[in-house]
Amino acid sequence: MRFRFSIRRCFLSALCLFAGLQGRAQAYPQQYFRAPLDIPLNLSGNFGELRTNHFHAGLDIKTEQREGLPVYAAAEGYVSRIKVSSVGYGYALYIDHPAGYTTVYGHLLSYHGAIAAYTRSQQYASESFSVDLFPAPGELPVNKGDLIGLSGNSGGSGGPHLHFEIRDTKSENPMNPLLFGLEVKDNLPPSISGIWVVPLSDSSMVQGSGGIRTYNTNVATGKCALEKRDPIVVYGDIGFAIHTADKLDGNANRCGVYRIELHVDSLLVFAQTLDQLDFATSRAINAHTVYEKFKKERTSIHRSYRLVNNPLSIYDNLLNDGMVSFRDGKRHKVSYSVMDIRGNTSTLEFVVESAKSFSGSAPKKEIPQAVFHYEKDNALDLSDIRVFIDAFSLYEDLDFNIYRKTPGMDGAITPTYIVASPYVPVHAHYQLGIKAPDLQEADRDKALVVRWDPEKDRLYPEPTTYEDGWLLAESQYFGYFSVMIDKTAPTISSIDFSAAMKNHPSFSFRVRDSLSDVSEIIPRIDGQWALMEYDAKTDRLTYYFDSERISHGKHQFELTVRDGRGNEKTFSAPFEW
Repeated sequence: MRFRFSIRRCFLSALCLFAGLQGRAQAYPQQYFRAPLDIPLNLSGNFGELRTNHFHAGLDIKTEQREGLPVYAAAEGYVSRIKVSSVGYGYALYIDHPAGYTTVYGHLLSYHGAIAAYTRSQQYASESFSVDLFPAPGELPVNKGDLIGLSGNSGGSGGPHLHFEIRDTKSENPMNPLLFGLEVKDNLPPSISGIWVVPLSDSSMVQGSGGIRTYNTNVATGKCALEKRDPIVVYGDIGFAIHTADKLDGNANRCGVYRIELHVDSLLVFAQTLDQLDFATSRAINAHTVYEKFKKERTSIHRSYRLVNNPLSIYDNLLNDGMVSFRDGKRHKVSYSVMDIRGNTSTLEFVVESAKSFSGSAPKKEIPQAVFHYEKDNALDLSDIRVFIDAFSLYEDLDFNIYRKTPGMDGAITPTYIVASPYVPVHAHYQLGIKAPDLQEADRDKALVVRWDPEKDRLYPEPTTYEDGWLLAESQYFGYFSVMIDKTAPTISSIDFSAAMKNHPSFSFRVRDSLSDVSEIIPRIDGQWALMEYDAKTDRLTYYFDSERISHGKHQFELTVRDGRGNEKTFSAPFEW
């Protein structure tokens, strides 16, 4: 059946969509939360933006390229969680509010007042910089507008900013903060850079072949059009994907869009809306975007069709999971509508022409070593490598192969194994075993499975155990793997430590490990554990002098650092403060 294309119907659809946005906003309290900063909210990232292995769960608020801005409680409540880490959100604070929401403040420089004192006491009690604390309800109460900390650049932050979230307290699902009336200037419609047209079966084609075709736009915002206006000839089951992003007023950052709709003729076949997310399924961004393209280029491409085991709940109006069947020999008008949360909209219209029969060349495919079905447990056991993957860890069925590459990685004691492909996503950890029959007993606790990332040209250690001649690991990636032995201790180098530390507020060291990563840091002053702040992205370890814990005079400092294979390095020296 062919559906007639209707400009009037699309216009009415846009009006209905805008009305829907207004209705959604009215469902969220508009005056309950205040902004967490006293400066205008200028964003470097927004809710739902595509990030590595996850959707962005909040707002990244610019802090004028500096640290130390006051951060305020967005509403009345109590501190429900304090998490300090060298990665992730760094210094993070969670506040529960009576209305059933939780606000999150990430990448802080420091906490304020009673929150800071409570955290510091717990760090000393556990003798650990990294802590995950859950104060009792009411133990650390806050009022709306109370100072709770200072903005910073801690954890995995790529520059000074405040990460801010609003979550549903009961489900812990993050919600789009801009639905709550926070003011961000945005009068610019999203940009549409192009589309992908994807054959979804061996008997499908685009322009006579079974490969993906890309088409760029000549106008990126507003009413967009493709550079090439000729109809796109297709046959069979076809999926579409769109390269789109949003910009805000006076801001060069490319943010995420709020809603995407795909119409074929006048029929809505796919839509997505980013009102809220679920951390349990956020990794399925790798099924939502085109994984290989995103991994190589960080290109914001959204599939407009759903892979069979994609668990995301952001979709609506799915018709046949967004897959469109073209076999009628007729022309069809396809249209995209992309909207930001303020209702600014860009559209793209183009024509596809359906062939009546398959006339292309199907891609040649080798016979795989195994076919892994997404809904089943899958295993492939070869003489020197084996893989076991739980059911529902893949997003779709996969022709599965393992290739051996010799010579392998420099320093490896086994060949390099290419497991499937680094450009095939996997949703959950799977088990990987590599045989190392010649491994000496003395080296067994020093051996580990490593993964090479071709884009970053970097080795990543995988959690590894030894069992009967096999190195067993768990990974959430396919790609290049091998076994290496790590007998090298971490390095410790002083940045500004010296014997004479009078009038110094702090001192710092840099700690690094070349292969299995730093796993434990033990700083002591005069034999007592001392709190040192660790920033993993810069490898920097800093001690701030605390007159309540040490006195002025002569002291002995000792620092022990261990890596993931138990290799250890110790630095010891006297100093006077």
